[in-house]
Amino acid sequence: MTLIETDVATLATIVGEENVSLRHTDLEAHSADESHVEPHLPDVVVWPQSTEQIAAILRYANDREIPVVPWSGGSSLEGNPVPVMGGIVLAMYRLNKILQVREEDMQVVVQPGVVYDALNAHLRRVGLFFPPAPGSSDVATIGGMVANNSSGMRAFKYGVTRDYVRRLKVVLPNGQIIETGTRAKKSTSGYDLTSLFVGSEGTLGVVTEVTLRLLPLPEHVAAAIAVFDSLHEAAATVHDCVRYGLDASAIEFLDEHTLHATNVQHNLSLRETPTLFFEFHGSEAGVEAQVEYLRELCEDNGCIDLQVASSAEVREELWTARREAREAIKQCHPGKAMISGDVCVPISAFSGMVEYVHGLAEEMALRIYTFGHAGDGNLHTEIIADRADRGEFARALEATDRIVLRALEVGGTIAGEHGVGVAKRTFMEREHGPSLEVMRALKALFDPKGIMNPGKMFP
Repeated sequence: MTLIETDVATLATIVGEENVSLRHTDLEAHSADESHVEPHLPDVVVWPQSTEQIAAILRYANDREIPVVPWSGGSSLEGNPVPVMGGIVLAMYRLNKILQVREEDMQVVVQPGVVYDALNAHLRRVGLFFPPAPGSSDVATIGGMVANNSSGMRAFKYGVTRDYVRRLKVVLPNGQIIETGTRAKKSTSGYDLTSLFVGSEGTLGVVTEVTLRLLPLPEHVAAAIAVFDSLHEAAATVHDCVRYGLDASAIEFLDEHTLHATNVQHNLSLRETPTLFFEFHGSEAGVEAQVEYLRELCEDNGCIDLQVASSAEVREELWTARREAREAIKQCHPGKAMISGDVCVPISAFSGMVEYVHGLAEEMALRIYTFGHAGDGNLHTEIIADRADRGEFARALEATDRIVLRALEVGGTIAGEHGVGVAKRTFMEREHGPSLEVMRALKALFDPKGIMNPGKMFP
């Protein structure tokens, strides 16, 4: 529905006139994320500053059946926060406080607008950190990470966001405020509502407070890059690293096209062939032992060059290519659309997925970049297309669909870490089958009027 003047006036009484905007620039800024999904303007942008304000907004919106979309950093890649049905965008930027660091329990309590990098910078002074490392860590917020169950390059060793969420404060669509979970390490008490909200993409309620478990900062860190003549040799190395217990915090893959883009954009001189990037955390002796183990595994699989770095400066240089991969690709194709893919497959199928994508690029006359978290089978693709060329853009969308279907065929999932949003919802039934109806029933239970981030996740 389209908001009317009295709706806007009511919102202003809840949060203050200065925290409500109908300005086109604000509406436009909250109409699109980093995906290829078409922008949609909300009717109004609201900046709440407390759980109680959000509860009041949701009570009103629920009564009037007004769509409500929580908005964090806007860095998602599947259209997750795009307000496809208009309504109210809840911009969570001002709920950005680190409320409490419980050093003795290795936990932190934060509001959803806290940025990932800022949180870890704050925690560093007490020797702790929150491990999941999303690619857009300088803008990704904790609320967005919880909504999408984000992970990143360190998921191989440390897992995903869900593994660190102890407790949530959530406002339900009817305005009721609930708390889920405890500060304890484990529980067998009742249903796991905390995990249900993690990854729900704002379709069940609005998270306003998060308690995270933390880990000690590693004593020593080292990075390495291993260069191969062929994808087969790189993939065999990844398999052996996983199969034979290499204790790496990250195992990342870049294809030759992605390396070329990063070389061009960052003035690097890396060899443009299939390359693996590794990171190790632990004691100095332990890291050195793992690096030597890596060297053996790489040599057994035909590695043509292995570079290792322990100093922060050299590690930064080595990892620039992986960390800045997507941005480098974007800069190489100004004005073009980037259609992002995010599938995750069994580790045995990872190299086959990369080969399939490369073959698809040739078959459909498209430029497709491949990179990702090889250690846990999470492959990212970036397909470059010109929106003005309808034929090319249609082929790019078709190629993305075929990549997703291929991942399902080999036992994988449609979304490794970017969520479902708008872009992947048509594949949900294919992946989940009859269990999708159970998800629909849960959605209807929490949000019977369908106001929370409508048009997402479900076909």
